[in-house]
Amino acid sequence: MKKPIEYLKESWTIYTKRENFLFFSKVMAIIVIISTGFNYLINYLYPVNIWKDFRFDDTPMLIGFIILTLISIIIGFWFRITTYMLVLTKPTNEIKNIFKDCLKSIWKFFLISLVIGVLIFLGSLLLIIPGIIFAVWFSFSIFLILDKNLKIRDSLLKSRALVKGKFFKILGRFFVFIFVILLIETILSSIPYMGSMLISFLAPLFILPFYLLYKDLLASS
Repeated sequence: MKKPIEYLKESWTIYTKRENFLFFSKVMAIIVIISTGFNYLINYLYPVNIWKDFRFDDTPMLIGFIILTLISIIIGFWFRITTYMLVLTKPTNEIKNIFKDCLKSIWKFFLISLVIGVLIFLGSLLLIIPGIIFAVWFSFSIFLILDKNLKIRDSLLKSRALVKGKFFKILGRFFVFIFVILLIETILSSIPYMGSMLISFLAPLFILPFYLLYKDLLASS
């Protein structure tokens, strides 16, 4: 297992490699354009500033809003899967095939996200410590589902097995990764207009340190 700074440096090297950078940028550009366009569509059709202005007694308006919201959620999960898949996929793969393959994995991605979220929430209700333990134990489940096509239960068990005996080392690396990511996001978010877009384009870079750590743990298991 490498030091956290080594994972961050390796992630930067991978992200900035010309063929990878162009690959990441093309996919993220598609995601940003579609997401932004869809958000503008919702805001155009439903220009509601506060919930008390929403006309809940207008059935067509309510149904339309619910449908668009559900579509927005599905698109959100689809694009999150795609971002994860970018670090698992070679840049030689066709972009349309990546989106197509990720679309098939939405339901499994939703379930694993829900299960992990519930486990962390329940752990946090007991005390903050169990919530952190669950978060670390099952942090690699998404990679295992997308990389190894494991079932939900198997991915959770395998993720916990990867962490076994290395919990505090992994937790320490997570803290460093998250600190650096939050620092970058804070700096970029201060840039008017372009900040949030730049953060979106860096999404693969933010996933790469966790993925590299996952690969090392998998290789040594």
